[in-house]
Amino acid sequence: GWTVDGEGKAMHKSLGNGVDPADIFNKYGADILRLWAASADYHADVRCSDAIFKQLSQNYLKFRNTARYCLGNLDGFDPNNLVAPADMLELDRWAVTRLNALIEKCAQAYNDYEFLVVTHAVNDFCVVELSNFYLDIIKDRLYCDETDGLARRSAQTALYLILDTITKIMAPILCFTGDEIWLAMPHKAGDDDRNVLFNDMNGVFADYALSADEMAKWEKIIEVRDAVNGALETARAEKKIGKSLEADVALTVPAEDAFLAEMDGAALADLLIVSQVEVTVGGELAVSVSEAAGTKCPRCWKHSTAADENGLCPRCASVIAKCADFGEV
Repeated sequence: GWTVDGEGKAMHKSLGNGVDPADIFNKYGADILRLWAASADYHADVRCSDAIFKQLSQNYLKFRNTARYCLGNLDGFDPNNLVAPADMLELDRWAVTRLNALIEKCAQAYNDYEFLVVTHAVNDFCVVELSNFYLDIIKDRLYCDETDGLARRSAQTALYLILDTITKIMAPILCFTGDEIWLAMPHKAGDDDRNVLFNDMNGVFADYALSADEMAKWEKIIEVRDAVNGALETARAEKKIGKSLEADVALTVPAEDAFLAEMDGAALADLLIVSQVEVTVGGELAVSVSEAAGTKCPRCWKHSTAADENGLCPRCASVIAKCADFGEV
């Protein structure tokens, strides 16, 4: 097809609707130009405009910021000592299972020379699975749990697999960014640390994958979380709460979702990013929000009714005590 402007009109000097590649390069950089070429459907007319490059720069920033989040939380992590699949927390296995789906989709797209499928799939993964859900939840574990504890290392293992995979997937397109990430991240034995392009793309991590039934439960948890987020926004607008960790959530779920009532309350509260949650099995899904009881922990900001003399919740008090034992505070 032709290269046309943002409105679909053929570019002509007389119309003044052309785009100077040098101007785009100077404004956005080489990787954005490569991302534009890879994101275009070359079976049809290819649109080119400053507005399109501006939008693509936002997609690029989402990928780059996802990589920065992973890198920032992998400091000191040894990829030769990954948490075993049997020990990994289920939320982290959910993330790796979604990563497996991305790997399969992108591998097929590369084989079919459908580069736009690759760029769109990676962007959706960074936005939907990671930014809107997973990364927000694991912040508490990464920032507040003990450094070498299983829960934190489980999240780090998932982050390493994610970063290693998406860097290799996007390296043929974002070659400069991929190289920059590769040089900054830790590597396992056998990797060629000179450049990401000297390494094969990852296959699926089958040992970490959840079953279809387990993934169906997580889809229900995401649905409930969306409903809770809506109720939290309403409570914020009504000045009942400020941050979500100031909330105590009461959930009513239908009988087919009774597994939510059987979950550990603290673990479910972490998934919802609230301080307390109570689940009742009844009719249709319903959510009510009230202010959480107890003291706000100055370290993790969760409200606790069992705070110590320093206001620390039991988890944070335990972590601080272990740090003191090792002379880290």
